[in-house]
Amino acid sequence: MPVQTDGRRLQRLCAAALIVHLCAACARRTSPEAGATAAPSPEADAAAAPSPEADAAAAPSLAGPAENPAGDEITPVYGKAEGAPEPLAARLCDALHALPARRKAACCGGAAGFQAAAECARALSVAVRARAVTLSTDEVGRCVEAMERSLDGCDWVSPLAAPVPPACEGIVRGALDEGARCRSSLECAGGLRCDGAGPTDAGTCRAPRAAGPCGLSVDALAAVTRQTRYAEAHPECRGHCAGRACTDDVPLGGRCEAHAACGRGRRCVDARCSEAALPPAGAACLGGLCAAGARCVDGRCAAPKAEGEACARDGECRAACVRRARGGAAGGVCGMRCAAP
Repeated sequence: MPVQTDGRRLQRLCAAALIVHLCAACARRTSPEAGATAAPSPEADAAAAPSPEADAAAAPSLAGPAENPAGDEITPVYGKAEGAPEPLAARLCDALHALPARRKAACCGGAAGFQAAAECARALSVAVRARAVTLSTDEVGRCVEAMERSLDGCDWVSPLAAPVPPACEGIVRGALDEGARCRSSLECAGGLRCDGAGPTDAGTCRAPRAAGPCGLSVDALAAVTRQTRYAEAHPECRGHCAGRACTDDVPLGGRCEAHAACGRGRRCVDARCSEAALPPAGAACLGGLCAAGARCVDGRCAAPKAEGEACARDGECRAACVRRARGGAAGGVCGMRCAAP
């Protein structure tokens, strides 16, 4: 059930990033100097700098969060942003977070619940003003249109986050070269990873490592901008991450136990690494996987069922399999579900 799995993963990532940010924003006074006035942070300086459209020749701010030698305060990696958010950042974040909340509220009744649009716009604006990432007006526009289409009607509503359309993936483009200070892998140019970065720590743009630890932190900017597939363009390992350590990929045709072991673009089929294309709706599943737009149900790829169609489980539907009214036929019908059962 790819949609449900992605939704749970996204909610965990966003929750982790927001919790760490909120906790980090609270000062921990542990020394007499804790009350002293702090020096302006690089993010505040970056926010005051002109935007890329105003002065393309200006140099990016690569310093990352300021060091705190007294150790009396934890600083979020994306610190305070001065002024209003960048318009393009605000538009993208509204589509990714606030729009689904508004549409769900219209379907279910009541006010829109908590969503991360403001935090998304704040962090993304800091990165844009620092010249660490770029946004395209055309790509953001296509993402907004795709989100609006995907949220049409109410048969997508479930307790999980609304899926992100492909048009919204990969549109936050990094501008920093290898060796530059960074706060997110999204800030690094394609193929590079922000090594050592986390919600409260800056890192360095580096090439994927052959060996060493991996998967130990949350990428704050990727989480709030819903870039769930960012690791494809910014891999942490030359091979793959298994058991928190970078490991070589299993060669084509070699024995495997998981899809990740075969490397990018490959999958584990019948315990062997394969490059076979993912099957479309109507075909047999390939190692439990299907092409985009289909999901594996009882061994065959199927498009999600429309609202009102008969179902036995949530995985068959775009949103949820809702029980029929008492006295009706057995099973359920596909429809919206506003809260967890």
